[in-house]
Amino acid sequence: MIEPCLAKAHGPSFQYLRDGRLITAFSFETPYYRGGEVPDLLLPVLTAANLIGSRADLDRDDNEERIVEAITAFFSLPELEMP
Repeated sequence: MIEPCLAKAHGPSFQYLRDGRLITAFSFETPYYRGGEVPDLLLPVLTAANLIGSRADLDRDDNEERIVEAITAFFSLPELEMP
């Protein structure tokens, strides 16, 4: 019997580009794996939010909200309302 292939749903990702260059990027599912020219650009805020590092706490239901809050704070963006 052949089972249909179900596509895996992926979480959101973040990419910061400047002048057409990828500065930093990561998946919300694995914020500790970052890429780009300056992969550690958001390291301080991700660490402070306990999303990466020795105190990382990724077993919570609010990880996406915490990542959005960290990005928003770093870039001084207006607060976003999450659904």
